[in-house]
Amino acid sequence: MTTEAQERKEEWDAPAPGDDVCPTPDPVNEEPPLDRFCDIVLTGGVASGVVYPWAIVEIARAFRFRSIGGTSVGAMAAALAAAAEYGRRTGHQSPFEVLRRLPAALGEPVDGKTRMFSLFQTKPAGKRIMEVWGKLGTGISVPELGRAQVVGAVFSVYRSAGVWGALVGLLVAALFFGWVIGIAFAFALSMVLGAALGFVLGIVIAIGKDLLYGVIRNNLGLCAGGTTEETGSDGKRRPGLVEWLHEGIQRSAGLKSTDPPLTFRDLWCAPLYPGGPRQKCSGQDAPDRRSIDLQAITTNVTLGRPYRLPLTDRRSRLYFKRKELEDYFPKVVLDALVRAARPYPPHNTDPPPGRVDADLLELPGSGMPIVVAARLSLSFPLLFSAVPLWALDHEQERGKRDLKRCLFSDGGVSSNFPVHMFDEALPRWPTFGLWLDRRNPYMPEQRIFFPRYHEQGWGDSWNRFDPDAAGPGVPGYKNQGFKYLVGFLMALVTGGISWRDRVSFRLPHVRNRVARLLLKPGEGGLNIAMPRDKILRMAHEYGTKVGQMFVERFADVDGKPSRDWGEQRWVRMQVMLEGLRERLEGFRTSAEWAKHTVPMSQAIREAIKVPPVRDRRPDQHKELTPSQAKSLEQLLAAVQKLEVELDEAESSFSPVPRPELRLRSPL
Repeated sequence: MTTEAQERKEEWDAPAPGDDVCPTPDPVNEEPPLDRFCDIVLTGGVASGVVYPWAIVEIARAFRFRSIGGTSVGAMAAALAAAAEYGRRTGHQSPFEVLRRLPAALGEPVDGKTRMFSLFQTKPAGKRIMEVWGKLGTGISVPELGRAQVVGAVFSVYRSAGVWGALVGLLVAALFFGWVIGIAFAFALSMVLGAALGFVLGIVIAIGKDLLYGVIRNNLGLCAGGTTEETGSDGKRRPGLVEWLHEGIQRSAGLKSTDPPLTFRDLWCAPLYPGGPRQKCSGQDAPDRRSIDLQAITTNVTLGRPYRLPLTDRRSRLYFKRKELEDYFPKVVLDALVRAARPYPPHNTDPPPGRVDADLLELPGSGMPIVVAARLSLSFPLLFSAVPLWALDHEQERGKRDLKRCLFSDGGVSSNFPVHMFDEALPRWPTFGLWLDRRNPYMPEQRIFFPRYHEQGWGDSWNRFDPDAAGPGVPGYKNQGFKYLVGFLMALVTGGISWRDRVSFRLPHVRNRVARLLLKPGEGGLNIAMPRDKILRMAHEYGTKVGQMFVERFADVDGKPSRDWGEQRWVRMQVMLEGLRERLEGFRTSAEWAKHTVPMSQAIREAIKVPPVRDRRPDQHKELTPSQAKSLEQLLAAVQKLEVELDEAESSFSPVPRPELRLRSPL
């Protein structure tokens, strides 16, 4: 073992620190029943993700993870949880140790900051901006930041640029203003003004240059995710975020960092229980046939829509160039990604000459390393560089199949809490959701809100930037003009991003499985330089507590089914029936409608002679066979009968709010 590998091993295998700050969870030695599963969905939140590891550890004591999903930092934690479950299924002795040690490892002192901050590595042009971020991101909420703090942080980092600017200002003042005025006082004043103006302009120019080369030309982000700093002040190597995450995934799965990276196919084909046989699986299998189903959400900013990873929609294929991803992933991950990929295959008509680069490879599905999916989801705008991928441009004239570059950003931009990701009409095991929310100003001591009764949890969480929305003892921004504006703009952004999520977990079949972690200002978020004690306290006060809460409520005891789990299944069944009732309301009347059209029963009979749907390819114009028409008529009659039965059925359950069933395109 090399010295570098030994250092990395010692770091992970060292006794778990943190007991001096808060209780550290015991190792996961429990063996849940072989058939007691759960799904879990984790929301995004950058540094707030420090609450997830110990929550996962506590849940793992009583449940085996079957489906795991997340967005942004939630995808990062989901990948580690999936790897740990894979390690447990394949006989690894300590699969959850990485997660158990993670908060303490993130809080470890490194070069005057924490290891968490050291993972956010930039190119030289972005180092000063990251240094400013580090001075401000130690646990202070954005609205609470004073102008003096921001200005002080900027001046302390860019003072050398300001000094050079001041020297230039002095020289300009001396050459052009002092001799013209010719008066000692005026000369001195011009020198002072020139130096002051030069100092400010020097800083402004330096910041502009850093933004241009450190952010804009770095694919619109400070950190690509790869390793750019070879060693720290102690001479030890400092891995970047993605390399560090890759090591954690491999160790959780019982693999070496130099082994082929853990892939989605490995998860899908894992044994159903420790010591069991590996499952037969393929990329075409339905998600419910996967042994461990990991999914993550990313956002294609160019196309303005989310993608679900790994890709399963064949009409949403993506491509990549290895050279463009070298700053994002370590070599071992890129090598595996290229091996699993295939060249772009032109279909029907060849692209115009020179429009398809020979270096383009199709992004794999089941063969994709899971760390790649986590990084695609973890792309917080401006902090992380957008990931360049390529897709077919269907707006070209017919016959052309040009591939053009798309930029992928944080999955939270389009779907920050995909709690519906693994939903079934009637689940066989529970789905746990963890939502990162803000502290209720009227209940400042409440850290976790998890509805105990059915009528709880449907209320909204307020953005209280408006002074008229703040009650007694709750500060508004009436006399803080600039902060009032910032609060309004932040509320606009968060409302546009998370309204779907907030609407969904008001529903009765969602809110009874979602725990809201009510973070205080300055906890998590963009505060990537939080001190060690805050990281550990957040992990314990939110993570450990909510994990224990899920186990207490949903795990059966002494063979007796959990009351909460039984209630959730009951509510899910009733909501599904109510949703069908709402969706089928008026179906029979519409099916028999004959104004300016024909009834659907007649349309089915006519489809035997005339193709019901046109296609631009003549060979795709197909009439119904008599047996197909008969099946459709029977289905139509069954749905009409179901509408009547649902309308006439009596139920004591009235969901609030009433759910709506809608169709949408796959992600």
